[in-house]
Amino acid sequence: MKFLIVLATYNGQKYIKEQIDSILNQENVGIDILVGDDNSTDNTVPVIKENFPEISILQNNPGTGSAASNFLKMIKNLNFKEDFDYVAFADQDDIWLPDKMNSACELLEKSKSELYCSNLTKWDTSNNTYTLLKKDFPQKKFDYLFEGGSAGCTYVFTKHFAKKLQEFLLTLDSSDWKGFSHDWLIYFFARSRNYKVAIDGNSYIHYRLHEENVHGHLNKLSFATIKEKSQHVLDGYYQNQIKNYIKYLSPNSIEYNIYKEFLGNYFRRNRVIWKYNTQLMRDNKKFLIFALLNLLKFK
Repeated sequence: MKFLIVLATYNGQKYIKEQIDSILNQENVGIDILVGDDNSTDNTVPVIKENFPEISILQNNPGTGSAASNFLKMIKNLNFKEDFDYVAFADQDDIWLPDKMNSACELLEKSKSELYCSNLTKWDTSNNTYTLLKKDFPQKKFDYLFEGGSAGCTYVFTKHFAKKLQEFLLTLDSSDWKGFSHDWLIYFFARSRNYKVAIDGNSYIHYRLHEENVHGHLNKLSFATIKEKSQHVLDGYYQNQIKNYIKYLSPNSIEYNIYKEFLGNYFRRNRVIWKYNTQLMRDNKKFLIFALLNLLKFK
């Protein structure tokens, strides 16, 4: 099987060679890498060109402004005449285990799914510790309305899915979408269009947490992280996302009605949360925190 790895970079010179080496060391599969560099000001591009001259690099000038927009720009520009069977996302600073792509391929084929994601292993470089970040809670009927499947760096999808995703992205305007997440968007697209999604209970990636992470610090268990995530909810994070997602649902659907009720007043929002309760999120603990925060949110 042939994989096209879509790798988003921005000022990643410190870790990029190690990450690309781990991608090229994938076992029992063919690998091509497409880099989208978001106008780096360090030596990211020279490092790639010097060590991996065969890798294609698309340089965004000006930059798209975020990894999410960078990833999706590359999907919008994919050439489907090229030889590949699957597409996978890669961050610039992680380490892939050698069987990551082969294992994804096997589960996609076995489960007859179009989109794959998985658990991942947090690698805290401040103390060199490894902790499982669990994402494989059982999928719920409406979970995609409020969360993604996993971190985008675990996503692998079929060529057919990539083509349909490209068609969808060409209709999407995320320029004013505050807090836009490609992780959530792609899971939303898959589930809302009835594509089957497989979430692997294994981890094949060391997800590096370091000082330069854009969002990685939010995966650390600390009082500061809990406070920041809670404040996002209280500040209307979910309402901001839903105002965009609702545009891509049928007005006659239950999903559209859930969103419409959630965007209503305090009582309508909390009524829909408790009516559908754990169907809205896979992790019951996460749902309870979400529900309690919405009880405290009066706006």
